[in-house]
Amino acid sequence: MFDTSSLLFSLFVVKGTMALILLLFRVTRFRANGLPEMTGAMTLGAVWAFAGIIVVDRSNHVMAIGPLTLICAADMFAARAMRRLQELPFRWRTEVSLLAVCILGIAYFSAIEQSLSFSLAVTSVASATFCGLAAYDLLSEKREGLQTGCRILGGLFGFWALFHLVLVFTRPLYGSGAELVEQIITVDHLVLFLNNILAISWSLGFLWTSYSNAQFRFRAAYEELNRFTGAVAHDLRSPLNAVIGNIEAVTHGGGAAIPETQRRFLDSAHEAALRMNRFINDLLADARSGETGTEVQVADATSCFREAAAGLNAQIEAVAASVQVADLPAVSSNSLQLTRVFHNLLDNAIKYRAHDRDLTIDVSAGRQDGMVHIAFRDNGVGIAKADQARVFERFARAGKQSLVEGDGMGLAECRRIVEKAGGAIAVSSDLGDGATFTVSLPAAPE
Repeated sequence: MFDTSSLLFSLFVVKGTMALILLLFRVTRFRANGLPEMTGAMTLGAVWAFAGIIVVDRSNHVMAIGPLTLICAADMFAARAMRRLQELPFRWRTEVSLLAVCILGIAYFSAIEQSLSFSLAVTSVASATFCGLAAYDLLSEKREGLQTGCRILGGLFGFWALFHLVLVFTRPLYGSGAELVEQIITVDHLVLFLNNILAISWSLGFLWTSYSNAQFRFRAAYEELNRFTGAVAHDLRSPLNAVIGNIEAVTHGGGAAIPETQRRFLDSAHEAALRMNRFINDLLADARSGETGTEVQVADATSCFREAAAGLNAQIEAVAASVQVADLPAVSSNSLQLTRVFHNLLDNAIKYRAHDRDLTIDVSAGRQDGMVHIAFRDNGVGIAKADQARVFERFARAGKQSLVEGDGMGLAECRRIVEKAGGAIAVSSDLGDGATFTVSLPAAPE
């Protein structure tokens, strides 16, 4: 039904396509152990298929050395990809030795003995060994993230190893002359047909296993993060409750009268400790929302801003800042998280103020297309155009970092909170002329 050339051409197209797909995954920085090796295996397979098209209608046995050698190399690279996928070291000595014996055997039987059946048998020996070793490793995999995919791939490699093992013992039994050619063509049409199927199966199986393993690791990391968050929250609560209790004991203990100035400081510390306690509780709730889904909440943006400003009241008074805020519409967001956003934006305005003028902060809001846009405008030092694209990245800071205290986490956390609520945050600024941060959040349902 098909001639050898058409089957080789179809194999060239299939393996070339799979090599291109794998290469595209690599270009897009898809991180998968073994991806370069699997790309190499498909590329070598496409090359030997193309080379086979050239020599298939020629009787020169020497010309068959190249394509037959490429078959062994392609299977070796596929086996290497599986070792890399399992994070196992390569079998360098075995690979080099087997490939060298394969090349010498093919060269001997093709150039000297001019026996195509024995040359093909040598090729099958190498392929059966490479694939058999890969199948053994894959089927021995015990790690949960890799086990299912490796069993599927192990079955595919095991089938290909057994198939070539059968060919090792049957190829030398072929007849001679026209009978030999007919028998070889019949068997190798089947080999080429199965090779098409395996090229797709190996590539897709490799990608699926890599994705499943990455997903498993992500879930494990997420669970570990949740455990860490819970442990930190628990460890913070005990000393924090002690601080709150001691402050309340001093202020409400009924002992000697406390001077007004000291009482004001104690009240401020008490409010800050209570705010931190609420933040810890909200941190845990925010972590759990990733598992149970985030409930739609309505936040009074004006109240959130006032609470954020109250927490920074000492700093605002210290720099004699003027803070003007309009009535802010209610938004769909978590109140405490929105307070954190406002706190970070106010804190940044204070840190990056211009020292040659009094700091002014104007907060206004507008509604458009179901969104509330809250603008924080200050007259600080501003942000250079080159820095504006990265100020929302973790640990990224603008300006002269050594002159301003900070760790580059505030704006990154603002973006995380706002985007989780279905909104966005942006900055507009000219260096030396202040900055405007715009927080866009869905308007609260009426």
